[in-house]
Amino acid sequence: MNETLLLVACLACAGVISGLTGFAFALVASGTLLSLRSPVEATALVLVCSILSQVISLVRLRAWPPRGTAFAMILPGLVGAPIGIHLLHGLDPNVVKVAVGGFLVLYAAFVSVLRADYRVAFGNAWSDGAVGFLGGVLGGIAGLSGALPTAWSLLRGWEPRTQRAVYQSFTLVMQVWALTILTLVDPLPADLVRDLALALPVVLVSVLAGLSLFTRIDQARFRRVVLVLLAVIGLTTTALALPGLLHG
Repeated sequence: MNETLLLVACLACAGVISGLTGFAFALVASGTLLSLRSPVEATALVLVCSILSQVISLVRLRAWPPRGTAFAMILPGLVGAPIGIHLLHGLDPNVVKVAVGGFLVLYAAFVSVLRADYRVAFGNAWSDGAVGFLGGVLGGIAGLSGALPTAWSLLRGWEPRTQRAVYQSFTLVMQVWALTILTLVDPLPADLVRDLALALPVVLVSVLAGLSLFTRIDQARFRRVVLVLLAVIGLTTTALALPGLLHG
């Protein structure tokens, strides 16, 4: 397939999924983009496009997280991210990815058998903060900052728009933070501007298409879609990390 068409198809697929569920843009797009561009350019392109997808969704849905919950998760997440980056020197990221991937698969299987209206009894600012901190650490180690907040939001008993507002706000701040660190550490490639000129319209249209699908599904179906996607992400993350772990 022509490289440009592959780039467009990858971003369009990631945009639709992100618009529908509010997460997974980076996880869907990263594998293909890393095969087409240098690591720095691919990471920057994914971050910019994912940030745009989060902003479009939050503005379009007009859903904002409860202020207390947002601060309880985001501030510890900002602290956890550099800790995760520091831990990279002593941890094998593949071990973390396999562990998180396995957790997401088991989590999705476990939650799928619970009542649709189930909610944790210990959901409060402290537990929200712990999830945000761990999400930041995982983002620093393995780029998986949104996995735990998304899983946690599903158990807090919020309706879908509030769930999305919580974990999308968290992911948005973490990705802006990651992009800031990236630009300070590595100069961005000149070709990034050319790629963004192509990518941004594709992301805009595809995210709006995904949002249109989101408005047409009920809470139970949204829950199933999120669980399936979390399980797929868990399986994919584990499968991609296992070869490096076994041969490391």
